[in-house]
Amino acid sequence: MGDSKTAGKFFIGGGYGLFLAFAGFLLFYHLDNHLLWGDEAETAVLAKNIMQFGVPKTFDGTNYILLHGQKDENCDHVWVWSPWLQEYFAAGSFVLLGPTTWAARAPFALIGWCSLVALALVAYKIYRSHWVALASVVLLGTSEVFLLHARQCRYYSISVFGEILLVYGIHQLFTRNRRGIWLTAFALVLQFYSNYIITAANLPGLFVLAWMLRWQGKPAVLRVVAVPVVLMVAALPWLVYAHPWGQMGVAGGVNYFRKAWEYLVEFHFHFIPLCFLLLPFFGLIPRRQDRQTTGPEIPWRWERLLLLWLLLYLVMILIPPDSYLRYLLPISPVACLLAAAWIFRHVKWRALAVLVVAIQSASNVFSIMTAYPFRETHTLRFPLVEYVGGMAAPYTNRFADALAFFKMHAHPGERVLSFDPEFPLVFYTQLRIIDVRMMAPAAEQLPEWILPSSASGVVVQDGGALPKFLKPRYEMITIPVHDSPRCDSVPEPDLYQYQSVQARAPFIIYKLKAGANDHRSR
Repeated sequence: MGDSKTAGKFFIGGGYGLFLAFAGFLLFYHLDNHLLWGDEAETAVLAKNIMQFGVPKTFDGTNYILLHGQKDENCDHVWVWSPWLQEYFAAGSFVLLGPTTWAARAPFALIGWCSLVALALVAYKIYRSHWVALASVVLLGTSEVFLLHARQCRYYSISVFGEILLVYGIHQLFTRNRRGIWLTAFALVLQFYSNYIITAANLPGLFVLAWMLRWQGKPAVLRVVAVPVVLMVAALPWLVYAHPWGQMGVAGGVNYFRKAWEYLVEFHFHFIPLCFLLLPFFGLIPRRQDRQTTGPEIPWRWERLLLLWLLLYLVMILIPPDSYLRYLLPISPVACLLAAAWIFRHVKWRALAVLVVAIQSASNVFSIMTAYPFRETHTLRFPLVEYVGGMAAPYTNRFADALAFFKMHAHPGERVLSFDPEFPLVFYTQLRIIDVRMMAPAAEQLPEWILPSSASGVVVQDGGALPKFLKPRYEMITIPVHDSPRCDSVPEPDLYQYQSVQARAPFIIYKLKAGANDHRSR
């Protein structure tokens, strides 16, 4: 009896260990395969400025880091457009490892890996089932959208980790544990200092929790009310310092129904198929009678709370004018937890439940099978195979080619006039980037280089032809670059490119002729 128990523990521990090791490989292998793109480079450059000034300055003596103009900074040229948590994580990594592509992404990949460990612990604490816990982790850890976002020098993995802590915190509140106040508040503070939208999207769930706990009496409701109070106290320093309410004017003018439909479709194909979340509503699949599969009976009230939480979160992220999968990402562990619990509860045979999880981890078969005729542009894929294959092959794009040119032909301190922020050029070179959208070049001197089209931007920024009066002073250089899509490093499965394109396209760079500035000054 003792031997079988020991063998069972060894088998369970081995399962966790093997998958977490595999997840570590997926998150860290060739972490620098793609160069940093615009959003990542923004974080990385501000992190380098933290190393120099202690705070994320928007001007380092050579370059301004501005995305929306003066809204991004205060009067001391300190970045205030978004909280600084991600920049300090990246800065800490740079201090330890140096300012490289790998180091920029490493802390966020590590947080992504820690999120899987946290999900395993939380799932087991709630369901007392290693099957549910391991299945939850496998579903999240093999999710293409999770892996792509966790390998970014951005706050994305922090928001996922915060959501897992939030789930456990509200479960503690649900079971009358006072520690839930601090855990829930800490999770929301973590998300607040990552991205306001995520915190705001989670707050309505607290009202639902308070309403559902009213039968426990006034103390239970007051514990829930204490959470936003603690959050407000923790957020107050930033609110006073950064005045973020000025950003609220960007909301509005959105087709909410169309946006909601797009989010549902993307959630179905890239997160968890909606059919898994509908399992309790179908009587077509016999429910297991073996309670040992999912541990003690979990009240339907708890799972109903999580479902309502998902729904309210989706409604809240319809408010911002733009739609990105990164806003959906934080609720992915919640969906994985519910899907794992319901697969092992409602699929009659355990072996079949394991097979269902394995198929979902390797392919989008269930998404395709249950979405007809609403597949739109989605086709049968094996994302994990594509992901691993993409990491193994070196990746090069148009920006890498342009960067190689500047490293060979330009000198530190030379000016590059562009119609895009070109944050990646700022990070990888010592050139001075003049973003003409934000600032005018000095009248007395012409820049050494002009980029009529963006080298690194995800949106094509075209400054048009060089004015006639400047043409005699510049030499037009045409270099062949990989004809890669503009959004090839954006971490969305429909945009991210795993393989370098073989086709080449001409890329124009203007170089100031020798003595042209001397002639201008005379």
